[in-house]
Amino acid sequence: MLICPKCQAQLEDGARFCDTCGAPIPAPASPAADTVYCAHCGHQVSAENPFCENCGKPLEEKMFCPNCGTQVTTSSAVCPNCSSAIYDALFCPQCGSPSHPDAAFCKSCGSSLINNTKTGEKKNEKKNNDAEKTTTEKKQKEYRQKNPKKGLILAGTGIIIAAALVCIFIFLRGNTGGSSRNYAMYVKDKELYYTDFSNKDPWQITSRLANDSSFDNYDLSSGAYILGNACRLSKDGSLLFFPDRINYSDDGYSLYYRNANRPKEEAVKIDSDVISYSVSDDASAITYLKNGTLYQYDRKKEDKQKIASDIQSYYVSDDGRTILYMNMEDILYRTVKGGEREKLDSDLSRLNYVSEDLSTVFYIKEDTLYKKENDEEKVKISSDVYDVIKAYDSGEIYYIKSETSEVPLSSYVYDDRKEADAAMQEPVSPGWTDPDYEAKYEAYRKEFEEFNEKLNRDYAREYLAEEKIEQTTYSLCYYNGEEESMISDTFTNFSYVCAADTPVITYMAYDRSEDITVKFSEMEDIYSISDMVAEALRSGAERYVAVGSVSAALDQDKTEHFCISADGKTLYYLDEIPEDKNYGELYQVSISSSGELGTPELYDSDVCTDNIYFIGENKLLYFKDYKNDKGELYINQEQVDYDVNAYSIRYNENTDSIIYFIDWNSEKNYGTLKTYTKKDAQKIDDDVYTYNVLPNGNVLYLYDYSQKYYHGDLYLWNKKDAEKLDDSVVCILPVS
Repeated sequence: MLICPKCQAQLEDGARFCDTCGAPIPAPASPAADTVYCAHCGHQVSAENPFCENCGKPLEEKMFCPNCGTQVTTSSAVCPNCSSAIYDALFCPQCGSPSHPDAAFCKSCGSSLINNTKTGEKKNEKKNNDAEKTTTEKKQKEYRQKNPKKGLILAGTGIIIAAALVCIFIFLRGNTGGSSRNYAMYVKDKELYYTDFSNKDPWQITSRLANDSSFDNYDLSSGAYILGNACRLSKDGSLLFFPDRINYSDDGYSLYYRNANRPKEEAVKIDSDVISYSVSDDASAITYLKNGTLYQYDRKKEDKQKIASDIQSYYVSDDGRTILYMNMEDILYRTVKGGEREKLDSDLSRLNYVSEDLSTVFYIKEDTLYKKENDEEKVKISSDVYDVIKAYDSGEIYYIKSETSEVPLSSYVYDDRKEADAAMQEPVSPGWTDPDYEAKYEAYRKEFEEFNEKLNRDYAREYLAEEKIEQTTYSLCYYNGEEESMISDTFTNFSYVCAADTPVITYMAYDRSEDITVKFSEMEDIYSISDMVAEALRSGAERYVAVGSVSAALDQDKTEHFCISADGKTLYYLDEIPEDKNYGELYQVSISSSGELGTPELYDSDVCTDNIYFIGENKLLYFKDYKNDKGELYINQEQVDYDVNAYSIRYNENTDSIIYFIDWNSEKNYGTLKTYTKKDAQKIDDDVYTYNVLPNGNVLYLYDYSQKYYHGDLYLWNKKDAEKLDDSVVCILPVS
């Protein structure tokens, strides 16, 4: 059913004129060939639209790597620039496509991702638990709905730890209790086991890990990564911290610790209903979140102290003495052990950067960017700030300022049919008694169709004369620690990459010398002008590279997929990409400290457009002959192996090696596990289901894994031989 745009009368499909007021009815826009589903409401829309036409939410929301600041897509689980984990991707149970963990619907098939559990009984159980949330938990949920992009969210599926972790934005420095000690933790018989690979047998450290009878091996296997994040060893390797008594409610888990060298000693309970925690370097202070309240447990005194309530996010120093936190009222505090808490500021809209020692913060308040250092007064850096792209430990920042204004649509349209349409007259139908009636009527019919198109264009002209669109312009700015510099006032907020360790950025900016207009005759319909203008602006943009505030143009067209080395000295990009292909020529450009760009040099050919990123000290990893998530793997122009699964690669900086799968069978979920070190590839084993890498480069893996019972044999590879450690193991937990 059509609706008349003038009088709102209902019309039959295909009507060209309104039978009530006579107004011409514009031809409907032809549907786009490619469609996606909105992750917020599930509505099917054209993939070319930037926003959902049903709920108005952006179809591709901005995400930034927490390590290097590179903008990534919401379906990216790993940063293409520095290979850091963005979040734990949520996979659609219907089609298997990755989605952002906050998504309610799959963008590929539209399936619901809410309450993605194995049985309807568990879904109903989850709903009943939601109905019984405390006031604090409800406030946290409301805050997350209003602020879905504030910070890095730890998320997962399958078990309560996953549900608990998404309740709060947790920012922990180096004090998560990580140890360089080599050990393993795994799940067997619904309990946690620990081994340090000594002559002693692995020992069971939990008493009732999955005390909920509805838990099964599938749930524990699915939640291995999240469960592993809740387990850690103290820095000296003497104390083991772990959860016990997890369940399907939203109350968290009971947190315990025990002496890693004395298996016969009883475990000590710290507290129940723990959502997240961190351990100080000397393991004397355990800071944790419980029911929205932040506590610190003194292990020596076996006593806890309440820090604050209604916590939104928090940071803890390595020694556990300093805590920085923001509550649900957007008030930022800092507290130091033995002293009073200090209110740093209120009404924060975003906390953008916190230094390693928690002494310096950058944040946005009422669209103004501030810097607060120790006990000094806050310093205003700039107003009208839209977002911070990247903040460096040196105090230098790249950020975006924005300005929104209303612009008439007609200012973007060149009416190349105006004079011809003005001269067109309405044709007169011949009389039916005319002896040449049939020939004249055929000519009249063609003239009337042309006149009808002219009436449609007249209607579009009236629409253009009255309609305005909101246009937001962006400016890229740089702060050197003392003053602001404007880099570009025509910055395009859709394609930029920053170096990880030094202030270098590549970005796009519009060329104002070009008049951005759309020809009237090329308009598909009056509703597509905004998209056409946006596309015209994008196609007219140019690529630049800035070192600090000094910018230089990269004189290359149609370049894509940019990477900058961590030291900011080399830029890589793909060019000459054939139409409808996923590969192109990879070029490198040197960047001087003064901002001068070298001549582009061909680095490699036929490089895949997906999965180009750095590992280690500026080692560039990429693929060739890539299809179905597998291809030929290269590192710094050296071929590593064939048929490598792109999403199985892990880098161990201690041994400067990578571990990966080849011949991956997606139906049976196993492949051949291999390692590569200094131009030498070595097979570890066949039919491997999953693996973890220890700090010393040894590899734990599950072999002969049953997809029916969700367990397999646990092996340890010591760079030479493989030794079986245990059987019927459900999952291996990541080593902190």
